[in-house]
Amino acid sequence: MGLNLFKPRISGDNSIITSLATVAVVVAIYQSKIGPVADVHMTAPNDGNIAASIKKAGWESVGVVAAIALLAGDMNIVILGGAAVVAEELSYRHANMSNPATGQISVTPQSYAPAGGALQAA
Repeated sequence: MGLNLFKPRISGDNSIITSLATVAVVVAIYQSKIGPVADVHMTAPNDGNIAASIKKAGWESVGVVAAIALLAGDMNIVILGGAAVVAEELSYRHANMSNPATGQISVTPQSYAPAGGALQAA
């Protein structure tokens, strides 16, 4: 007997309801770990603490989506839950990069530093 991880255990309307519930869980994780996007927009750009919180919320959301999808055996959960993680991640990262005074993305010299951390002369 072969092991099929995505043998559907739910179907029809229950699949969509479970997928939408997973989206709600992803949004709740980001709200509880970081707070509203408007608050992130009002902080200084490229705040290290917020960046760490965004990363933690992202990994936790990916884990929750994967766990729910494996338990339910439904690919719709992976699709909608994954889309929710990507949307929340982009929204919060953009908010963290934007300058509250100008509303534009703030670029620092560290953004262009090579992997070694030393700036090279041209």
